[in-house]
Amino acid sequence: MKRKIPTIDEWNQLYDAAVEFKKAECWDWMYDNDIFGVKDPKSGKIAYCCIMGNNGELFGIAAYLGSEGLEGALRLLSGEADSNDPENLFLQKCLMCTFEDRNALAPEDLKLIRDLGLKFRGKNEWPVFRHYEPGFFPWFIDSDQCRFLTHILRQALDVSLQCKKNKKILHHTTPYTFLVRVPEADSIEDLSWKDTYLTAKPSKREYVSFNISNDIHVKRLLKYKTNRGNALEVDTFFTPAPVKDKDRPYYPKTCIFLDHVNGMIVSFEMLRDIRSEGWKCVEQLAALIEKNGMMPSKLLVSREETYHLFSEVCKQLGINIEMVERLDYMEEARCDMFNFFQR
Repeated sequence: MKRKIPTIDEWNQLYDAAVEFKKAECWDWMYDNDIFGVKDPKSGKIAYCCIMGNNGELFGIAAYLGSEGLEGALRLLSGEADSNDPENLFLQKCLMCTFEDRNALAPEDLKLIRDLGLKFRGKNEWPVFRHYEPGFFPWFIDSDQCRFLTHILRQALDVSLQCKKNKKILHHTTPYTFLVRVPEADSIEDLSWKDTYLTAKPSKREYVSFNISNDIHVKRLLKYKTNRGNALEVDTFFTPAPVKDKDRPYYPKTCIFLDHVNGMIVSFEMLRDIRSEGWKCVEQLAALIEKNGMMPSKLLVSREETYHLFSEVCKQLGINIEMVERLDYMEEARCDMFNFFQR
């Protein structure tokens, strides 16, 4: 669906809110683990907000969208997800307002600022607004996101000023419960806001699984004997080189097979979307079996996504699939690929 561009009035309101938020310098007393929510007056969805800048590096606010966004934020803040791992960039689901140097802005940002008649000068003074979606390149916001981010900035300022007097308002005895700014109004144009405490619903992860639908093909593969010493490491992850699309660039998904004995890459496939094209990974395994003339003894995986992707075909072919904490060679192969694409 084509992005609905914000109106001039919507842009002006967003920039006004960003300027007011910047002036307050809330990051002097707010930390990125001081999480609170803002409810969208239009959709009813909640953005879980983290104010950035206390460490003096990146200044702004990240508003993580819904339970999925919140889960990703908590994994980063807890250290469960390595903040230095570039793959985490592909997993964020949030709206973000950051204050950058001029040279960090895209030509579209600079043109918009000129068209609005706005002026910014200096380091970390230029507002940048982006939408982060898992698997997609950070992108320009649409009309609905512009309106919601305007509310987020205004309510984040309100919460921050409350926290300056008493940060205990962010704490609640019930786990997974956060202070949320909730709108009350007769219309979206006439809003008042109140503090409430809401318990976030855990994010439900859904995975896809594929098998071989051609029974003749399955019978042909089952004739191959199993090589007991031939275990394969398998992983699925985003490739760090975005691919241009009609509207928004995306990060392709990579499916890679490694020899568990020597770490050599034995098969490699790139997909646009694993949910619609995951069957290619199953075909990839079948082609590998036919090429080698033998069945692998087992598949070793470290992600739930990869486990579910191959679980059905492994049942079909009698291949053991084992979930492990760490794959011996995969991390090195993945880092080599990231370094290659980021040269």
